[in-house]
Amino acid sequence: MAESRQELLRQADEKELLAQRFVNYAKGLAPYFTGADRAMSGGRTWTGPAAERYAAAARMRRSELRDLEEDCHRAAANLRRTAAELRERADHAPD
Repeated sequence: MAESRQELLRQADEKELLAQRFVNYAKGLAPYFTGADRAMSGGRTWTGPAAERYAAAARMRRSELRDLEEDCHRAAANLRRTAAELRERADHAPD
């Protein structure tokens, strides 16, 4: 049985909403490591082995967050493409 126009449009709308959630998630990731460096108040800097381990781990997490941000944007683009395809199908579907 063919899907109705309304059902296809409903699915497209759901995909658009989910795409926007992924974009919002991506925007929310950026600030996590902003300012998370080894500088302390008063201009002093945290040094030593623990500081170096923290810096290395922070660089890795920043990279992982950038990858996750890109994945969120890619998922949003794919969802929007699918939504457009559903709308195209809806244009040719029975009511």
